[in-house]
Amino acid sequence: MIQLRRAVATAERWLTAIYRLDLEVRAAEFVVTPAEAFRWLPEDAPRTGVVVVDSDDDVQLGLYVDPRDASDPDAVVEETSHWLCLAWHAAHDRPVSRLILELQGEVDRYIVARLQGRDGFGHFSGFAWAAEMDDATRDLYRTAHSAALRYCRALARRFPARADTPALLSELRRFYRAGPERKLRGWG
Repeated sequence: MIQLRRAVATAERWLTAIYRLDLEVRAAEFVVTPAEAFRWLPEDAPRTGVVVVDSDDDVQLGLYVDPRDASDPDAVVEETSHWLCLAWHAAHDRPVSRLILELQGEVDRYIVARLQGRDGFGHFSGFAWAAEMDDATRDLYRTAHSAALRYCRALARRFPARADTPALLSELRRFYRAGPERKLRGWG
């Protein structure tokens, strides 16, 4: 669990630096075991994810990672992205949909990998849809995946060189704060 909290803290440092997020909470402090998370989640919940417990006057967040995913830095980045996006939107009293969480997670996987010198596009082709997904869930993920890929390709075209990093980060910060319609259009 300590190693996973470190991985989440590392992903959080990348993402908060990229987007200049100033949150009073830290994702690594909200890591729970999958067993703890599944006490609150439906049976068909993903093996790795974010748990949200909403009561009348409070929202509680947790981040859980299945041991099979714990050594995958991209999976940790994506789930940390979801957690941060929920926390940031809550802190700014802004609604956020599951579609936007998934789209932002895909963009975040790309940009962190790219800035770390890895193939940012690898995850767009190196995956398989989970067989147990219903049609509506698969459509949601497909929409998020397509919009994120379109946007990331546009980023790669407009900011191809390492020297373009300041402008790239500025663009990403605007994207993060944009409304859902603009994100789905992928203004690139």
